[in-house]
Amino acid sequence: MHGSEVFRFGLFRLATARRELSLGSAPVTLGSRAFDLLVSLVKRQGRLATKDELMAEVWPGTIVDENNLPAQMAALRKVLAADPDLARCLQTVPGRGYRFVASVEIGTDASFESTAAETLSIVVLPFANLSTDAEQAYFTQGMTETVTTDLSRISGLLVISATTAATFDGKAIDVRQVSCELGVRFVLKGSVQRNDRAVRINAQLIDGRSGVQIWSEIFDGDIADPFALQDRITGRIAISIGREIFVAAARDGEMRNIDPRSWDLVMRGIAADNKPQSLECLQQQEHFFAHAAQLDPKNSIAQAWLARAILLQSAQVHAPASLKQDALTRGAEAAERAVALDPSNARAHLAMSYLYYLRRDFERSLLASERAVAHDRNLAMAYNMLSASLSHLGRGREAVLASETALRLDPGGPQFDVFRTTMGLARLLLGQIDDAMACFSRARQANPKLARAHLGAAIALAARGDVPSAQLAAADLLRLAPEYRLSQTVDACLPDSPPRYRQFYDEVLLPGALSAGVPV
Repeated sequence: MHGSEVFRFGLFRLATARRELSLGSAPVTLGSRAFDLLVSLVKRQGRLATKDELMAEVWPGTIVDENNLPAQMAALRKVLAADPDLARCLQTVPGRGYRFVASVEIGTDASFESTAAETLSIVVLPFANLSTDAEQAYFTQGMTETVTTDLSRISGLLVISATTAATFDGKAIDVRQVSCELGVRFVLKGSVQRNDRAVRINAQLIDGRSGVQIWSEIFDGDIADPFALQDRITGRIAISIGREIFVAAARDGEMRNIDPRSWDLVMRGIAADNKPQSLECLQQQEHFFAHAAQLDPKNSIAQAWLARAILLQSAQVHAPASLKQDALTRGAEAAERAVALDPSNARAHLAMSYLYYLRRDFERSLLASERAVAHDRNLAMAYNMLSASLSHLGRGREAVLASETALRLDPGGPQFDVFRTTMGLARLLLGQIDDAMACFSRARQANPKLARAHLGAAIALAARGDVPSAQLAAADLLRLAPEYRLSQTVDACLPDSPPRYRQFYDEVLLPGALSAGVPV
């Protein structure tokens, strides 16, 4: 009945000749009838299979109760739910039959072997409840499920469903065994301990191959608002381990002496972003992402990261004017291509936000950032862009709130300097000079090459009356960008700028720059 093909869909591999179904590298137990049913559906690749056709193929020459068919379908759905992307791949067509709608690749074991390492995958094990109060189990369960959901929003990362992970609850387990059984590379485990109102969450990310812990963090909070605490912590966990996973995978790719494929290059590019922003760093990222997109033109994640790397080059004030214009043109093409490939990709919308911002179309930049957040509520850079656009629209209080969210989600990440600078401009807009100065000082300390932080510091110091210190900050700026002119930057005032921003520019930015000695 079955040929020698091997079918791959999601994390599953179906070897018909050997009658084997595997999830990653781990075999999956499946009854004989369910196996035959799966093969019949998968081979049709989206075409409808009527009930009569399936009964004839799975129970040939046998008279059976037709209720056996839906029972076997239920068993299949339960197995396939281990891969969240396949949770709805078996569709029932009422009164007619069934359809398998997942994307299916056909090949051999050898043909799939070279790409087996490309899929980054993780399982979030049920967090342990260390509290003496058993009623707090609901909070612990909620933590596990919310972290799983947050991680599933990271493009390029496959997350095993919470229902499958729940089968390990309360068991003494070896994470390497879990990794093998589920075919996942990374395992996240943790614990929750409550003492009166105080809650402590301990989370660890473990490499399932070696059993080595590669990241851990302790989070403390107040249980007064458990859902707000849960959201705050799970967002931090998602963004932190998301970065660690891609960096670890990139390191693996560098160690393999092979021609890297598209996903290896994407991961190397993401790892290259794990440092303060500079023209050199962005050009290195562009190299990786452009090569990845060339190898796989349909890789929307590569296109979205490529667009960001290119567009941010045009925002570097010390870059040559010709490079800036070229980067804006090429970045626009990559951003539009990323959105066209996958309208649900949060980073694609983030790239569009950069594009509109650099074109000084702040209303559309704001809308694009909001779309990015709608697709990934933990994308800290999207909140930073929200803040930047809101400031230019004269909405300072909202801008500060957006910056606070970005810093809450990613307080120790490589874009800390950018986040602090964005917040500093928002606080300047509100007249909070000392708070703004604190933001610029921390940004300059984190990244001395960030010209906008020096500009903000110069203006804030001038507004505070400390002209000598303002002139020193301006000198730092001009050492980085000798041709700097405030009127040629995104912070300049436009004829159609909102009245509040125009007032801010005329009363704070322009006088501060002139006093500090910043060319306008």
